[in-house]
Amino acid sequence: MKKLIMLLLAAFIVTGIHAQNAKRTSAFNYFKNGKLDKAKEYIDPCITNEKTMGVAKTWYYRGNIYLQIALTSNPEYQALDSNALEVAYESYKKCAELDTKGEYTTDVNHNFRVIASNFFNKGVALYNESEYIKAAESFMNTYTISLSMGVVDTLALTNVALAYEVAEDYDKAVESYNALLEIGYTEPMVYNALASIYLNVKLDTLQSEKYVDEGRAIHPDDYQLLIAETNLNLARGENEKALANLSKALETDPENKTIWFALGTNYENVGKLEEAEKAYMKCIEIDPAYADAYYNLGAMFNNQAAEIIEIANELPLDAVEEYDTEKAKADALLEKALPYLEKSDKLNPDNIPTLQTLKQIYTILNQMDKLKEVNDRIKNL
Repeated sequence: MKKLIMLLLAAFIVTGIHAQNAKRTSAFNYFKNGKLDKAKEYIDPCITNEKTMGVAKTWYYRGNIYLQIALTSNPEYQALDSNALEVAYESYKKCAELDTKGEYTTDVNHNFRVIASNFFNKGVALYNESEYIKAAESFMNTYTISLSMGVVDTLALTNVALAYEVAEDYDKAVESYNALLEIGYTEPMVYNALASIYLNVKLDTLQSEKYVDEGRAIHPDDYQLLIAETNLNLARGENEKALANLSKALETDPENKTIWFALGTNYENVGKLEEAEKAYMKCIEIDPAYADAYYNLGAMFNNQAAEIIEIANELPLDAVEEYDTEKAKADALLEKALPYLEKSDKLNPDNIPTLQTLKQIYTILNQMDKLKEVNDRIKNL
């Protein structure tokens, strides 16, 4: 009787193994016939059953099935798993781990390349849909898979960094950009991005300077790194250094209104007002709809007038003639400022600083109709 029980138990174990193998075989057959829903249904239990979960073939079949789900154009099959590409990747990794004899190595490596390419395409699609974190993760999968096959995909890793930066996950962006430097990818954009993040986000001028210096040592003539150094100069109030760099930048890009605008601002900061005026006028020549250039030009004349009025107000009460002379100079500057400020207002309506400056000038010049209009607009904002 005892022997009979043991024989029955052995038969049950064999039957159980055969049942799971049969499921795996059924999954394979359904896969061959293009019935991905049934193939998925039969392969999924095989990866949790102790009889088949430790067999490379199970994971190989599962990888094939899920890869086809990821690649199919059939909406019904696409809906089976929105993360099919990730599942296929994990399945092939497990297959490679269990495949001690290398039976599936060639096929798995080929499919790794297919998956890497599709992760890249998925990353592009996610990026275009503004799903930046998911895009970064997808690009990272491409990079990791390629690296496992001995290929250093710098484009994929660059896209990881860019996606994290756009997503404002700056710690991961910095980590990714530094990873590029560590593998020898020392393109100017990497140094420029790191310098910009440390300057504008982390407010760390020393780290920003480190990346600017390293980048310019390798790429002394790179335009973007020159601008990065200029931005660092500006943040530190190093106006003369900034002016030198901006002038050099214009040699490369003479029609860049942003550089001319920065040049005008810096000339103004160091008191070179004629040069500032020329720079702002060049901005307007390049882009007649550049509201900020009109505003800065008008504000500069307004500030000059304010300085003259301040000096005039300190004159003795009996210095009437001298006061009138200074007042006339100030009024002339305000008249000069008005067209630029009004143009800026037209291009960029409802800008509070512009409206407040216009209100002040209209008051001083006694232009009551315009003053009433601007007051009404301010109240309605």
